[in-house]
Amino acid sequence: MSNPTTAPALPPTVNPVGASWFEDLSTELLDQCLALGVGVVGCTANDTWDDALETMENLQSVKRIVEAHPQAFILRSAADIQPGMVGVLLGLQNPKAMSDSINYLEAFIDMGLRCQSLAFRDNSYWGCGFSAPTDSGLSHIGTLAVRTLNRRGVVIDLSHSGDRTALDAVALSEHPVIFSHSMARTLLGQGPQVEWNGVKNNLLRRAAPDELVAAAAAKGGVVCPDARLAGNVDNLLKHIDHFVRLAGIDHVGVCAQDDWHRAAKDAKRIQPYLPGYDSVGSKGARNFGSDYRVYRMEDQLGPPVLAADRLGAELLARYGADGTAKIMGGNILRVLRTVLQ
Repeated sequence: MSNPTTAPALPPTVNPVGASWFEDLSTELLDQCLALGVGVVGCTANDTWDDALETMENLQSVKRIVEAHPQAFILRSAADIQPGMVGVLLGLQNPKAMSDSINYLEAFIDMGLRCQSLAFRDNSYWGCGFSAPTDSGLSHIGTLAVRTLNRRGVVIDLSHSGDRTALDAVALSEHPVIFSHSMARTLLGQGPQVEWNGVKNNLLRRAAPDELVAAAAAKGGVVCPDARLAGNVDNLLKHIDHFVRLAGIDHVGVCAQDDWHRAAKDAKRIQPYLPGYDSVGSKGARNFGSDYRVYRMEDQLGPPVLAADRLGAELLARYGADGTAKIMGGNILRVLRTVLQ
């Protein structure tokens, strides 16, 4: 008697930056990931302004939370991904913690770092951020950093990089790169833009230009529009559709960042990185205390949008089962399997 035919298992959902900073990685977020079918969630394992010692402390605190969860693990190799578990991809959105030392980078990789940006907002030792008045491209040490990230099996994230710095990295990298949470500059240029109350970022410059996305896709890269920046599902779908038309369905993913958990001292420290951040809140002024509090960004989406009956259903109607599986996780998984060693 033959066995009944069963449909192939779908790849797990991948949320490349579910936890924006280390405080956002919590037991509650891990439980939510499991309920949503998220098999990999990215976590920025420090606060963007942290130095090397602060980053070591905060990265280790994330690892302790993950290790205490019976269905979570620190993702070091794509072979570790398994059903019914959630792997946490440790990343840094700013190389400030490495200063001008490749040895520091090597040490953080030894500690579990598996996703790394080249700059956050302003210039780093490695290259230029999106707000730099003039983007001079990858520096000499930035070139060494890209080669080290390739050699050690760390994903390169270009979400915050300046255009020339990012293009240099795409050209140099032997591995595909990702944009873990980037919108389409073409669409933002057409307006209207969804702004964060009070934050004085230039979201147009922060977004990914078509020529950069196309260059990354030509080498296997993936761009992930951010649900929180999109503001609503319809706008998120517009950005997904744009990138699919531009780069092809094999090169698009999706990101949905969690709530913001912050205390008063952190709101002050982040000002050089996100000017005006201390005024961001839900329908009014933020009431900061000494404890960490959860603030839902106004009119913006969190990880629950990744549910099969929300974004999943919309993508299924547009792209069918195979296309939906690629966008919801399959494409980023391909990059992880290529890069992580």
